Amino acid sequence: MSTSPTIWEIESPVGPIAFRVSGQGRPLILVHGWGGSSRYWLAAPAFLPNRRLIAIDLPGCGASPAPLEPVTLDSYVKAIVAVADELGLDRFALAGHSLGAAVALAVAGQVGERVERLILVSFGFGANVYEDSLVTVAGAQWQVAAAYWRPWLVWWRPWWSVTQQWREAWWTLPPTPELLARPMVHRPLDRSLLAQGIADLVAMDPLVAIESAAIMGHPQLKRAVRRPLPPMLLISGQHDPVFPPINVRAFNRYVPEAQVVLLPNCGHVPMVEESATCYHTIARFLDGENDYSS
Repeated sequence: MSTSPTIWEIESPVGPIAFRVSGQGRPLILVHGWGGSSRYWLAAPAFLPNRRLIAIDLPGCGASPAPLEPVTLDSYVKAIVAVADELGLDRFALAGHSLGAAVALAVAGQVGERVERLILVSFGFGANVYEDSLVTVAGAQWQVAAAYWRPWLVWWRPWWSVTQQWREAWWTLPPTPELLARPMVHRPLDRSLLAQGIADLVAMDPLVAIESAAIMGHPQLKRAVRRPLPPMLLISGQHDPVFPPINVRAFNRYVPEAQVVLLPNCGHVPMVEESATCYHTIARFLDGENDYSS
């Protein structure tokens, strides 16, 4: 198997979608989080050598251009399903990180019969009614902001693209990468990984950034966990500042049969901070093994 992914692009109902394909075997679709791209999963082929890996760039991220229509949870679901359809995947495993985990959950909620196994990385629900209310209100505020700024940010898109290299060069000057990463990760990352993360963040379309931020509080996510779901694995860092263990446990109460693995000495990005442990855990889950610890 080649560990160098091939970049594909298709036309989908929400516009062009780019994705990376590597390996042979049963398919696993990978969905990145907010401000990321398919490159967040570049370590996966080394740890999952018997899988066909399809890492998607969500619309407006990575190599996928921003769509003309507003980004919604349903449009992200359509993008994932369009890639699966294009590749002829009737059944597939599905993994998502943070925002991508919300998208993966929504996919399983809509086309659960096609999802063999579901892996949610760094994701959870509000720990109480107050937290749920805050997330819902924040999502509504992001939606209002997106509607207000849409005409201006659509007009600005060509200039945003032209200035990307300058912005990337500026944001990668020390100590900016370290300062941006520090709240998200528990231990310092290699400079090349920081540069990659900054490049993905800088490439994200500003309007998509606002619209996608509203997704985390979408009521459809709570409806999804009330439907029949495939076997599920929850992976999170013990020191995740975005979805701490209490939020992972809150989600687990909705799906008590899900396996939960909390990685020590890890923050919000387990597949980068603790690649070996994260992917070995995923491999065991995909192979049907149950030797988890939490």
